[in-house]
Amino acid sequence: MLQKFSASTIFLFFITGLGALFPLKAYADEIIMDNGVHIMGTVTNLTGDYLSLTSDYSEPIKLMASKIIGITTDRPVEIQMKDGEVFKGNLKTGADGVIVVEQVAGGNRIVIDVKNISMINPPPVSQWSGSVVAAGNYQTGNTDRSAFRLGVDAARRSDNDRFSVHFLYDISEEKDTLSSRSFYGSLKYDYFFTKKFYGYLGVELLNDKFKDLNLRTIVGPGVGYQVWDEPRKSLALEAGLTYFSEDLKVANDKSWISARLAANYRYKISETIMFTNNFVLYPSLENSSDFSLRNEAAISTSLGSAWSMKLANILEYDNAPANGIKKTDSNFLLGLQYAF
Repeated sequence: MLQKFSASTIFLFFITGLGALFPLKAYADEIIMDNGVHIMGTVTNLTGDYLSLTSDYSEPIKLMASKIIGITTDRPVEIQMKDGEVFKGNLKTGADGVIVVEQVAGGNRIVIDVKNISMINPPPVSQWSGSVVAAGNYQTGNTDRSAFRLGVDAARRSDNDRFSVHFLYDISEEKDTLSSRSFYGSLKYDYFFTKKFYGYLGVELLNDKFKDLNLRTIVGPGVGYQVWDEPRKSLALEAGLTYFSEDLKVANDKSWISARLAANYRYKISETIMFTNNFVLYPSLENSSDFSLRNEAAISTSLGSAWSMKLANILEYDNAPANGIKKTDSNFLLGLQYAF
């Protein structure tokens, strides 16, 4: 006996049949982990040690990049390799585990190693970034002491050049008597001839009442080589010439030319701890035993969001200081830092 169906039931069967013939495509990126787990979502970016992924069924998550063996995206993404090469296209992972970039322009397919990917969808270039750190101390009673320190670091990087600014102000009093006051500032412009090799022009200014310095000016050109420039680590080596000019309060003013050797290092120890060290040496070209150096080492630990605690040490050494001035100066700074 044939069963009778209502018009609405027949319409439902018709729609279901169409769905079976023409299934809707679920657009999503796929991540394959080294333990065989497949994770679906939308890749937003990969910077440092983690790949960020969003989905409709969970909060945004971060996956360890070192554990990823495969990535497939359903839309073009920008891929920056550790050697500086940049591709734009869809990522595809084949059955044999090979990852291919299907480029948007030209239609070329390029085989890559996921471990050589530095960033996916890197942040826009030509934007300023940096930090501001402030520290203070106030003590009364048996000892009357107060101190304030302010530091600013900022940089702007594009594909072809980099501009950086550094500023540090320090003042302290003990028993209502000024015990230290100094100002240090530097400006530096780098132009990249290749991905790693660049030329630079830098200017440094220093005023220090207790070093008999009205103003020390250091200016000069040079060349540099960017060994690493990754979210986790960076290292730049530089060499050049500088012109020194010292306007002194008591001693006779002087000026001379020296070489400049520098190393700028940054290493992300963990997701919350960062170490930096900027070293510069000025060996005299007139007297091989005469030199000066400046080293800024710092370690910062994240407090959440853009805030962190920063401990820094600034070491300055002058092998031939003015009369009555010590050769070595060491300055510690512990303060609250805000990154932008």
